[in-house]
Amino acid sequence: MIRKGEYTLYNGKEYRFIESDKVEFIELISNDKKDMDNGFTHYKNNIYTKLVHINQVNDLFSINPYAKYKGELFPASEDGKTGKVLLDTTNTELAKKMDFERTDKYMYSKYVEWDEVEIIEERKPYSLD
Repeated sequence: MIRKGEYTLYNGKEYRFIESDKVEFIELISNDKKDMDNGFTHYKNNIYTKLVHINQVNDLFSINPYAKYKGELFPASEDGKTGKVLLDTTNTELAKKMDFERTDKYMYSKYVEWDEVEIIEERKPYSLD
């Protein structure tokens, strides 16, 4: 699984979150039904949420995923249909060298198998300001 977006630590567990309309609150997001025992409510399907004050969490951060492929780093995402890793670049020369396909005017993409890449998560501090 490739993670992307905003995350935080709450009670020793990592959760995705979104900013709340309420000042100094965030909404935690979980896909684990067991979190209902910790005050999460069922939103829909296998999604559970909990509104918490910003003082109840530690370390707000943003995750951007990259894949190391043949010695180069590329933005990465997981393709839901094929289960493969999708790599993107706007670097024409690199795209040609790596056999990427042109998918837009300035974008080149390539689907690769999981065992061909090393996933690297870039973590940056996130601020609600």
